[in-house]
Amino acid sequence: MHIDQLPDDCFLYIFNLFNTFGTLLSCAAGKYICERWKYLVLERLNNVKYLTDSLERDCYPASYTMFFEDAKLQYANYIKCKIIKFIFLKILDVERKLDNDFISNVKVKGLQFKCDYYIDLEDVTCHNPSLEMLAIKQLSDFFANEIQGPIMKQLFVTSCSVSEFASYAKYFPNLKRLHIQKYGSFLFDDEFYAGPVLEKLEILEICFHLEQNGQLDHYHGFSLADHCPALKSAFHYIQTDREFFVNSGIKNHFLQDLVLQFHEHQNWSVLRRILSKYPNLKHLAIRGNSDISDKNIPELLELLPCITLIDIRYSLKVTEKSTEYIDRYCRRRNRSISFYYQKRPKITKKWPHLSTKSVRIGRGFDFMKYCFLRHYDDLPLLLDPDE
Repeated sequence: MHIDQLPDDCFLYIFNLFNTFGTLLSCAAGKYICERWKYLVLERLNNVKYLTDSLERDCYPASYTMFFEDAKLQYANYIKCKIIKFIFLKILDVERKLDNDFISNVKVKGLQFKCDYYIDLEDVTCHNPSLEMLAIKQLSDFFANEIQGPIMKQLFVTSCSVSEFASYAKYFPNLKRLHIQKYGSFLFDDEFYAGPVLEKLEILEICFHLEQNGQLDHYHGFSLADHCPALKSAFHYIQTDREFFVNSGIKNHFLQDLVLQFHEHQNWSVLRRILSKYPNLKHLAIRGNSDISDKNIPELLELLPCITLIDIRYSLKVTEKSTEYIDRYCRRRNRSISFYYQKRPKITKKWPHLSTKSVRIGRGFDFMKYCFLRHYDDLPLLLDPDE
């Protein structure tokens, strides 16, 4: 059979196996390419939502992501290409420099810059009505302004302390997800959050880490969380063995998901103050704190009357004794609580919705799926809310 006699379904199956942009372009834009091939390539491209030059191919939704590798080609050439107008791109993930005019005009909902180096943005104001999600190393006036800021719904900033974000927070009143982190070799100053209330924030992730066997002497993440009244999910990575301030008098009755990852030990009194802030919490993970023991479990259950999932697999002092206590507790109160400690490691067997896969883009605004089981330095850059 001649190749042109193959049915459309066969061609679409073949084209769906191609995930590099250059390969598909050659199938659609060659001198001797027929109109039928061009049409079928456009059908394939119609499913593409994410375009990237990243080499981390396993970290993207395969069927919806297109890759390209030609370093000589600029993004503008792709976007202006005759075929690209048929692709409804949602997120552009770039590891090369883009000019300010391109950033201000590209019609995507999300931009992911390579987050481990500084992007030199001129002191001008970005106004891109379609841009709602941003992953970048540092905030600047280019995005943090009265025009672009209110449009933004997600920020992932890889070099930003609590006090640094506070200085920009007024420009982002409509944020729904905020991730700030700061990694380095030297101590950095930080203060309690002194910015405005973030009325619409639902997901908050804060990760501060000092490298080279050092540790921080402060953690002010909960002061920021206290200014997020609608917060539903939170991830705190805490690298200090010093007792830090937690205002247990401020309650959040909406928070359902909480991950506390500790680099150093904290005693139960600190955890008590944290947990008492969230009386309606349903899903709790505590990692890296080996000071939790069987004797703390009864009080934990009293502090969290709505809890349904507890993950403390890295707390070596928690034993089968706690499992037996929780079983009796659930029978008395006709409740169901999934409890995982060191000898019960497979959470995904009962909770298949939760993912341990490393992703740069999560399809769906779902903290539990993409963040709950992840390590602090492996959280997704953006969550695509429309999927």
